[in-house]
Amino acid sequence: MQDMDYKGGNKFVVFGTGLEAVKCIYYWQNRGIEIAYCLNNNCKEEQFCGYPVYEPDQENLQSVFIFVASKEQVYPIISKQLRENGRVEFKDYIFYEWAYKKLVLLHGNCHMAIVSSFLLSSEAFSSQFSIYPNPPICENKEGRIDKAVLVNCDVWIHEDIRIDNEFGYYLSDEYMRPLFRTDVIEITIPHLFGLGKAFFPQSEWNHRNKKIKNGEDANGMFPHADKVIDQCVKQGMRKADIINYCMSDAAIDRDEIENNFKLYTDKMRMREQKWDIKIVDYILENYRVRKLFYDMGHPVNEILEIISSAVLEKLGITDKCITAHESLDVHEEPVYPIVRKVLKMNWSDGLLRKSMAGKKAGSEMNFEEYIKEYLWWCHGIK
Repeated sequence: MQDMDYKGGNKFVVFGTGLEAVKCIYYWQNRGIEIAYCLNNNCKEEQFCGYPVYEPDQENLQSVFIFVASKEQVYPIISKQLRENGRVEFKDYIFYEWAYKKLVLLHGNCHMAIVSSFLLSSEAFSSQFSIYPNPPICENKEGRIDKAVLVNCDVWIHEDIRIDNEFGYYLSDEYMRPLFRTDVIEITIPHLFGLGKAFFPQSEWNHRNKKIKNGEDANGMFPHADKVIDQCVKQGMRKADIINYCMSDAAIDRDEIENNFKLYTDKMRMREQKWDIKIVDYILENYRVRKLFYDMGHPVNEILEIISSAVLEKLGITDKCITAHESLDVHEEPVYPIVRKVLKMNWSDGLLRKSMAGKKAGSEMNFEEYIKEYLWWCHGIK
């Protein structure tokens, strides 16, 4: 993070009384810096590490610099609380690790959550860098990132976000790039969202899908329509016949499969010209051996691990033992048998949506179950 003046006449305060607070106080005491007091919501102890503990209020939040010593996932909640009390991030408070680690901004879509997990699993990375809690572009309700965040970042890892992206100009590379410091390390990673359609010619956006979770989850169960199944329903076919048809060579025209594949792999090549990390050769060399995309928008972890390893290398870190326990198989779709046949894929789909996050109505989902659940959810066919 950009060097900050931690003096300015202000006292130092630690927000938190857990393990993170212990680490924070230990760090500063070993550098001759004293803490005035600690803050904690719903505090039950009057002292912590020899310092008095207070409930945060307008008086004890004034004229102090606050190190928020909490778990990373809790920091945004405390940050919101401090902002509501008139405090300004980076000026009046920061997450405690940012004081002595380089600050990384990950900017892109949902792929970044998995990339973040891979990066943080590296001990070498975690000892040197901290990741700012930036939401995916599709969840950025403000439509922009605060300029103070950008100017204090040391590393900007991002997808190539175009001017005409659907979430607004202020989230584009063109708008954001001039706001970073000139010494920021910029790494543009592959932007693969939508390009996986090379392997899913049946997929398109689904207007029959319904929201779940009290309307909060607009992705529902099937955000992507399956035009093969939809056409079967339109023709009045029975469920058993639809299943057999989808598994047959007649499901999708051979020319459509080949033309679709060429269209989207050409798009990959074109987009790759803007990426600092290359991945298209790997995809084209391995798609016949195993599944590389869960659906048209989301690559498997194998792809994201390769990208994350390349990011680490650009940061001077060699770590071959990175892991991520999450995956993007929430709405995984089958690669049709005829698609595998035409594209000479030597593997079968097996079970879909296997992770805990995978959305399925039954206990397990294979291709046949996928068809049944799609018919039930999108067409009301029981």
